[in-house]
Amino acid sequence: MSLFAVPIIAVSALIISVLCLVALLLLLARHKAKLDVYTAQFQTQELLVSNLQSANDDLNSAVNELSLKHEQAITENTLVSKQLEHRIKTLQSQVNKQDDLICQLQTDKGDDKFYSRAIKLAKRGAEIEEIVAECELPRAEVEMLISVYQKKA
Repeated sequence: MSLFAVPIIAVSALIISVLCLVALLLLLARHKAKLDVYTAQFQTQELLVSNLQSANDDLNSAVNELSLKHEQAITENTLVSKQLEHRIKTLQSQVNKQDDLICQLQTDKGDDKFYSRAIKLAKRGAEIEEIVAECELPRAEVEMLISVYQKKA
């Protein structure tokens, strides 16, 4: 081996080492660029997750608030329904009482109509038989009406 051969081998080894180092640096630079892209994507994903968590928390708060309002509305509606049921029962009772009074008044008015007619006839001097036939009243009542109203006349 000659004296020049050793330096050529050393220089060749050095060149190969430098080339390998350059290739390694290029490869490292490419991986660094990919790492930067992945890091940016990861940060974007973290920001999206954070935004989604914040939106989820806001939605949960809104749902809880609406649930509370819903429960309050149900409670209020239940109370109003009970009050209305009570009022309806009270009004129905009053209507029934008024119906009874109307029926009673109509019944009484029917009787009063006969007595009013009988009194008019008695005041005019009608006979007992005429009043009994026309007013459908018992003979004893007609006699009493005649005795009261014919004396006044």
